[in-house]
Amino acid sequence: MTRSKKTTQAAALSAAAPAMDEGRDETGRWRRRVANIFISVVAAMIAVQLYALYSTNGLPTASTIFAPPNASSNISMTDVAASLSTGFDEFYATYVQPLRDMALDGVAHAAEEGSRVGHQLRGRSARAKHPVVLIPGFTSSGLELWEGHGCLKRHFRQRLWGSAEMAKSFLADSECWRRHLMLHPRTGMDPENVRVRAAQGFGAADNFVGAYWVWSKIIENLADVGYDGSTMTMMSYDWRLGFEHLESRDGYLTKLKHAIEGHRSATGEKVVVVSHSMGGLLYYYFLQWVVADVKAGGGGGGRDWIETNVQAFVNIAGPMLGVPKAIPAVLSGELGDTAALLPQLGDLLERYFGRRWRRNLWMTWGSLFGMLPKGGDAIWGVGADVRDEEDSSGGDDAEANGAHASTTRPLVPAIVWHNGTDEICPAATPTTEAPTNEDPLGLSALDIHPSRAWSEERAIEYLLRNDRGGSSSIYSFDSKKGWKTRASSVDKRKHWHDPIATKLPSAPSLKIYCLYGVGIQTERSYYYKVSCDKVGGASGGDMDRACPRENEDETQCGNIPDTNDDDPPEAPFFIDTSAKDDSKDIRSGVRFSDGDATVPLLSLGYMCQKWAQPRNPHNPSGINVYTRERRHEALMSLSDPGRAGPMAGEHVDILGNVGVIEDVVRIATGFEVERVNEDIIVSDLKRIVQAVDEHYLGGSSGVSV
Repeated sequence: MTRSKKTTQAAALSAAAPAMDEGRDETGRWRRRVANIFISVVAAMIAVQLYALYSTNGLPTASTIFAPPNASSNISMTDVAASLSTGFDEFYATYVQPLRDMALDGVAHAAEEGSRVGHQLRGRSARAKHPVVLIPGFTSSGLELWEGHGCLKRHFRQRLWGSAEMAKSFLADSECWRRHLMLHPRTGMDPENVRVRAAQGFGAADNFVGAYWVWSKIIENLADVGYDGSTMTMMSYDWRLGFEHLESRDGYLTKLKHAIEGHRSATGEKVVVVSHSMGGLLYYYFLQWVVADVKAGGGGGGRDWIETNVQAFVNIAGPMLGVPKAIPAVLSGELGDTAALLPQLGDLLERYFGRRWRRNLWMTWGSLFGMLPKGGDAIWGVGADVRDEEDSSGGDDAEANGAHASTTRPLVPAIVWHNGTDEICPAATPTTEAPTNEDPLGLSALDIHPSRAWSEERAIEYLLRNDRGGSSSIYSFDSKKGWKTRASSVDKRKHWHDPIATKLPSAPSLKIYCLYGVGIQTERSYYYKVSCDKVGGASGGDMDRACPRENEDETQCGNIPDTNDDDPPEAPFFIDTSAKDDSKDIRSGVRFSDGDATVPLLSLGYMCQKWAQPRNPHNPSGINVYTRERRHEALMSLSDPGRAGPMAGEHVDILGNVGVIEDVVRIATGFEVERVNEDIIVSDLKRIVQAVDEHYLGGSSGVSV
């Protein structure tokens, strides 16, 4: 790399630094979840290529770029797709590769042995002891194409997710890409003649795209103390599937069981399982599955399997009680992050990655239903973790009164309908009936109460009644029913994903560590509006077709069926971005609470604190549980551009937090592990737990009475 090129890149990064700091100080949402980064990158690529396409007619205006081509234009969507595909290599070489090279240089510098926690602990005699199994989170594992239709056959065994090739295939034919990432709309399994599978090995989840690390820092630090492929395993999986479907299609739970048993047998040591994000929920499901009888759909390991094989469960940023942002994702194809984008960028996203497009994709992913909030109104409705006007006054009595305020105030809704019952499509008579052919969206089943609010339970009930992909057959969110269902019943497995409805298995020597970040505002609930002009569906145009009209032959498009009949019309409701109330932390139609930018504190920490309580019915064998919070502190570094630094508490970047890495290495090696066997609570968690439990609904204890 020439000196002038390095100087130019350094200047560009320096110029970008204030903007990145400002965005990070406010919310940092552009880098808070991998999926949103992907959306933003694709949007930027499309914008650049559209600029190149239109620049022959002079400098484009906003209206030129963001308005669809008019009928008199000679430019077709096929031309646009061809331009995007042809120009991708040039775009990547010009804009992406230089930053990637610089980032790799920086990572190499930051990875010098003396600066790594693992190397420092090795110098103090820490050595590999317990085998380690890593379980990645939602969207973290690369997905490869093993069988597909004509438009993607040339991508055999290439990644459709988790590589630069992913963006290239998306830009070339976004509808074809979506059809291959979509699961069957009624079974939640593979569509006909399509097989997409998780990549395997450490490379499946060490880095997402290029130098955007996920697990690589933890892997490298464990390698410093002697771990390698013989003592450490990455258990990647197809994160789109519902948990039960992971076993029935891929045998994933059986393979995880065998991997743990294999390490135990080979080394004579119990295994340390380290999970991140949804991987923590998946492993909790596994804990229920592995001890359950085969007749009940379990793994048949027996009551003592965990005690015999597992040393510790290290749960990093695990959403043990679900994620509220899963609700708008499957309800209307929205995230608070995308809904709040600038209008022009929002228009661009809607054209190429629109709400209907997203919703009909995401609704087939059983994993998103598995991440819906758990525990119902007894947990989420109390509102102990959200701010009201009366909470903002502070003063000496604020903390003392806070624990009792939630016992009397109204339940906090999951969704507030902002335009009121009388304004919601008079032709649709409120009813509790299921959707019909005349009402495919279930609009009549909205049944919006005069309070204009949906509780957590009501929102989830609606989603399960309108699900695509069979999620309602593999999940139940009735925690009380789950608690009362016998462990030997085949119906119990619908509740294995829910820590409120189930008990930790008997494993008195097991240790559980909950490691997560706090101090970042995180989506908690939403404000919606109904758009009556969209009732009855939208045509969607050519973007809803499997192939462009002018290319409808088998050689160009393969045998992808035109499945418009399986694609519900756009949802006639959307996040109302005009909703704003600073006294309640409401902005752009989203109410926020403390968390790690993806998972609220209530989900990160509540169950960990409950499990740790003496004689708690959810932890009958008295497993030791430790909660170790890290307050988010963003420290920008040119050696790791676009990331929050070594003190980050953000949902993904916490995998590079030096304190978290040190905890993982100590737990795995057993070196001075007593330093990890204590709580670090820097948030308001204890007050929140007390307030939830003192509410008349009873919190987690309410299911067991």
